[in-house]
Amino acid sequence: MAAAAAAAVGGPQPPQPELPAAGLALDKAATAAHLKAALSRPDNRAGAEELQALLERVLSAERPLAVAADGEEAAAGGGGPGAAEEEALEWCKCLLAGGGGYEEFCAAVRAYDPAALCGLVWTANFVAYRCRTCGISPCMSLCAECFHQGDHTGHDFNMFRSQAGGACDCGDSNVMRESGFCRRHQIKSSSNIPCVPKDLLMMSEFVLPRFIFCLIQYLREGYNEPAADVPSEKDLSKVLQLLEPQISFLEDLTKMGGAMRSVLTQVLTNQQNYKDLTSGLGENTCAKKSHEKYLIALKSSGLTYPEDKLVYGIQEPSAGTSTLAVQGFAGATGTLGQLDSSDEEDQDGSQGLGKRKRVKLSSSTKDQSIMDVLKHKSFLEELLFWTIKYEFPQKMVTFLLNMLPDQEYKVAFTKTFVQHYAFIMKTLKKSHESDTMSNRIVHISVQLFSNEELARQVTEECQLLDIMVTVLLYMMESCLIKSELQDEENSLHVVVNCGEALLKNNTYWPLVSDFINILSHQSVAKKFLEDHGLLVTWMNFVSFFQGMNLNKRELNEHVEFESQTYYAAFAAELEACAQPMWGLLSHCKVRETQEYTRNVVRYCLEALQDWFDAINFVDEPAPNQVTFHLPLHRYYAMFLSKAVKCQELDLDSVLPDQEMLMKLMIHPLQIQASLAEIHSNMWVRNGLQIKGQAMTYVQSHFCNSMIDPDIYLLQVCASRLDPDYFISSVFERFKVVDLLTMASQHQNTVLDAEHERSMLEGALTFLVILLSLRLHLGMSDDEILRAEMVAQLCMNDRTHSSLLDLISF
Repeated sequence: MAAAAAAAVGGPQPPQPELPAAGLALDKAATAAHLKAALSRPDNRAGAEELQALLERVLSAERPLAVAADGEEAAAGGGGPGAAEEEALEWCKCLLAGGGGYEEFCAAVRAYDPAALCGLVWTANFVAYRCRTCGISPCMSLCAECFHQGDHTGHDFNMFRSQAGGACDCGDSNVMRESGFCRRHQIKSSSNIPCVPKDLLMMSEFVLPRFIFCLIQYLREGYNEPAADVPSEKDLSKVLQLLEPQISFLEDLTKMGGAMRSVLTQVLTNQQNYKDLTSGLGENTCAKKSHEKYLIALKSSGLTYPEDKLVYGIQEPSAGTSTLAVQGFAGATGTLGQLDSSDEEDQDGSQGLGKRKRVKLSSSTKDQSIMDVLKHKSFLEELLFWTIKYEFPQKMVTFLLNMLPDQEYKVAFTKTFVQHYAFIMKTLKKSHESDTMSNRIVHISVQLFSNEELARQVTEECQLLDIMVTVLLYMMESCLIKSELQDEENSLHVVVNCGEALLKNNTYWPLVSDFINILSHQSVAKKFLEDHGLLVTWMNFVSFFQGMNLNKRELNEHVEFESQTYYAAFAAELEACAQPMWGLLSHCKVRETQEYTRNVVRYCLEALQDWFDAINFVDEPAPNQVTFHLPLHRYYAMFLSKAVKCQELDLDSVLPDQEMLMKLMIHPLQIQASLAEIHSNMWVRNGLQIKGQAMTYVQSHFCNSMIDPDIYLLQVCASRLDPDYFISSVFERFKVVDLLTMASQHQNTVLDAEHERSMLEGALTFLVILLSLRLHLGMSDDEILRAEMVAQLCMNDRTHSSLLDLISF
């Protein structure tokens, strides 16, 4: 088929017979029937040449409309553009049908549909179902028809309104159990699948390569690379409006079933067809111009191009060595890449954000292709490229997803998606409609990465984990600022700036969502936990959030403006740090996974030591400062808990020395003391937002990932450090040491009299919590769940679904 199509539409050919102009006016059905007969002969070269001549006229590269610089339509061939395109589509339908009726042709093709998958694609606000009993992947979903035709009696299911769009997984045994399939999508026996007659789809094999190339010509011609590298939404929407009939035609073809999807898959993935059509431009001025636009657009597809040289670098990690660091951090990390000697002032000159420090990209990156400019070898690859450039138009997304029931296409498309992953991140960062684009990215990616076998395959063959972690690092690099925690002047640590649009708008969530999705698969998570280089790199990513959104206590005047960046900070830690952590922990529940926990604990401690060195920490936290964000501490605490509780590891075997334990204790303890200060109104000049942070820290959606690990880590420290040292440290942090004297009078130099009693109550309450909270000290999962349910139900009646939402267990 591929050879026949190539002969018809590309490659070196002898001089083509000139089809008379009157030929276009002939009856389309008769012409199509004549060409089909000619192509059915054993020697079909003449028929192929005649079809090529017709297609070159009907789908000429001279015909596509371009959007001029002033936004007006310009047609190369003159006349009414709508009529011309409609005529071209009519010709394509007649040719596909081979002279017969197009509707009859569609019905005939549908009769040979071997697909056992539903694959129905929906967009936002579609009502769908999710059955947790039948689902293998947590992202599994069903359309209403498949759900009602399946047997889900007594199952744990819910009906929901889709936010980003999705596709029905009925019939896919990689995503859901076969017992949940509806009657229409039970596994079909191969003996029941009829063979497709050879001549039914013959014309499709010849016509579709040229049609898809014509579509790509439209996309190339319509795109203008602006000076600021931000496409004009008006221009993009105009081009997409012109292309809607062509994309709708392709979408209709996918609905004919598996037989037609198989032909489309061969056309989209055949490299020779693509090479012949895209290289054989000849003297066609319009085609040459569009090809030049394509090459210009490709230049910005890599992660390393001139205007983006200075980025956070990745190094080949050596044992015990961090992969990322800022200038001057060499003493703490041992081995570093090339360093940039300059600091980059913030654009607004604000001293509040500090200075950015960057390092250059190291050439020893694990997979250099992640950074390279893209190279395309098939229609599918370039089609996805333009889909990204045009910011995921819904029609194109629907067409690409409608093809997924074809397994060969699904594998090829997933690999292509991974190949373009860095480019997706770059486009998302620049988009003015990041919310819409984010939803459409997830609409695609959730269909690809929910399948464990496919996720494992692309992890092994395409370095999916390396790409995802690298892309997340590069994305966050653009909003890193110097940390002011502890030693403001000499700190070498960098954190994300929670005031940046990237964090405020949750622009990162599609990529984090994909990462969480693939870590839900045991085979993929196992590879991540076994890869020491990936663990080191990931800990460095987590360190970007360590100490972010620093609060400084106002001692004199009330703040003029209350920053709301804490919303972004808590969301970022929960989504980008905590949820991947819980995904990894879910695969470390048995004794056989001890080594995974040891790996995480090892590199977590190394990252923490690097962090202490970077902030110039000695033995006391800076006064009147608090950050609620210590994800590295919490990673260590939770894997420590898992090691002792589930993997039968001795606690002392995964603990650091006494000096490190003392350091680990200080910042979680500072948070507990600051909570008491906030409740005592000592932070009142900071406004209501500081109370909002204190409440969020202990709120049900966040406590499992924030205060609970902090308390457990302090319990461990209390059990292993000298008791006198620990208790004295607690009272010092709460500033109540002077209240514990036996003298008849005392003088507290750090607390006002009005705050003394409430701070002492806070210190004693903390000690009670430390002694009584048993979440990670022997309670079983069932006991914890019961305690969580009791806590929720004692306040109010709850439905089953609302309890699931409230209990983050």
